[in-house]
Amino acid sequence: MSPNPMTADGARRGEAGSAYILALVVLAILSIVGLSLAFITQSEMQVGSNERMTSRIFYSADSGIAVATANVLVAGDYRPKSYTLPEDGRLALRTSLGVEQRVNVSMIAPLYDGPCNLCEINNLGTYNDRAYRKMNHGVTSTAVRTAGGGSELLSQKTVAAQIEIQPWRPTIDTYLLVNDPAELAKVKF
Repeated sequence: MSPNPMTADGARRGEAGSAYILALVVLAILSIVGLSLAFITQSEMQVGSNERMTSRIFYSADSGIAVATANVLVAGDYRPKSYTLPEDGRLALRTSLGVEQRVNVSMIAPLYDGPCNLCEINNLGTYNDRAYRKMNHGVTSTAVRTAGGGSELLSQKTVAAQIEIQPWRPTIDTYLLVNDPAELAKVKF
């Protein structure tokens, strides 16, 4: 017995296009999954970029504290300083956009001047003038990243620190800037 051609064609005509609809549904689902993964990746890249900029600004402000400490220890310089940090990579693009990073360090203000634990050793020896002290200083460093020649603030971090130095021989420069209320107001804790 041979199959009826009408039944076979009729069955084929009812199935025609079902694979097309199934393929469209699968394609739509894969497109939605692909777009959502692209959106998640873009969001993660933005979060990573913001985290990198925030970390960079924080460490710039922290390096301002380290430079101020070195200036006091090596040169006895307590004055406030400002530094402009160079940009890395794609310098031409950042220069044309006016991106700049500055670190402003306050004066190093003496907070405590008292006898120190290590001074007895120094005061008994050849340093018999008892000039060595324990000194605590306060300093604040602010790092700012701007664009457009300084008109648009991109990021800012402030770091404040106390620095203890002992034994230390204070000089007149140690207390010179304390009499300036405008400079003293920049030191924050």
